[in-house]
Formats: sequence, C-alpha cells, structure tokens
Amino acid sequence: MVQQWMLLWIFLFSSEIFSQDERYYRHILSGESLKTNVDIKDSMIPPFNVKGAIYKVDLNSDGIEEVIQPQKRDGVDYLDIRNSSGGVIFEARLLSTGAESYLYKVKMVHLSFTARALILFLDEGFTKGQKFESTAKIYLLSYDNNDLGTLKLTEGAHFFHEKEAQRDQYWRRDYQVNVFDMDKDGTREVTVQYNHIQRIFRYRGKGNWDKL
Repeated sequence: MVQQWMLLWIFLFSSEIFSQDERYYRHILSGESLKTNVDIKDSMIPPFNVKGAIYKVDLNSDGIEEVIQPQKRDGVDYLDIRNSSGGVIFEARLLSTGAESYLYKVKMVHLSFTARALILFLDEGFTKGQKFESTAKIYLLSYDNNDLGTLKLTEGAHFFHEKEAQRDQYWRRDYQVNVFDMDKDGTREVTVQYNHIQRIFRYRGKGNWDKL
C-alpha cells in the first residue's frame, strides 16, 4: 500500500515537472528573456505566429494592390488577404499532414472573362518513423467579376508524393499543374497530371468546381 502511494506521488510530481519544462522551453522559443525566481504561468505563454513574405497584387484590377501573406499560427498554415488599409478580405486555414509544412507559391490565373483563381501550392510536410513520406497539394481560391467578396477556397489534388517504406521501397512522383481550356467552352480547367494519372478541376462559377 505504501509503495502504491509512493508511485502515485512520483507520477503526480513528475507530471508537474514535465508541464513546467514544456512551458519553460516554449517561453525560451518565444524570444523573451527569463527572469530569475519568477514562475512561468500559462497566461504568460504567447501564441506562436510567424508571418511569411508579403506579396502585393492587384487582384481585382482596380489599380490598388491587395496584400497576400502566408502565416504559421501555432504550427498551422494560414493564408491572409488584406486590402491596402490593412483590413481582412479573406482568411483561410490550410491543412498539413506532417512537419515543416509551408505555403511556398501562389499563382493567379484567369479562368474566363469573368472568373479568376489563385492556385495555392502547399507543401504538406513530412512524416518519419518506420517510413518517410512527403506530400504537396494545391488549393483553388476562386472569385467572380473582380468581386473579392466572392472569394471561396476549394481543396485540390496532390501534385507531389515521395515515400520511402521498409525493404527499400521508394517512389517519387512530380505532377504537372496546368491551366487550359480543354473543352473549348471559354473557361479554362486546372489539371494535375502524372503520366496517365490525371485530375481535372472544371470551374462552374460562384466558387463551385467539378472534380473529374
């Protein structure tokens, strides 16, 4: 009975130490110096918010550039679009699958006379363990009639896949991402293709896509 109480006391005490260590290291990583004899409380731990490079693009052809900025908030990837005054026009969360994910490219394309889209290229990160795996995916951010109030995000397809499993099994696939009018109807499709594997995204307007 005494041994059980001792084990319980050790477990509780160790859990407190582990939580203190976690707060300690997060406090160091936040860039703030530690003061001696001061307890670190949860309220002192700021959220991690890393802002990426700023890209200025005139999205709606009104002569005024909007600001596009990837961000990392507590390990999660976001995309912010703001107007010239700093007001938020659009904000989206991009889901990753592993470590060191990041949004590394944004490409604006004209789908038709009335529709445009931003193709977002997200490196989803990698996982390690018994196997190594890394993937990347596109997202489609569309809008109509130069109205940024119609911005809508659609998840696309993987355009990169690298995997190394047990017994020396390894493959790497780099897909091509293209934009062209396949059916000659005046609206360009977005395609993701690797050899005979092809994913086609056809825009239907109002943020709606057919995935073929």
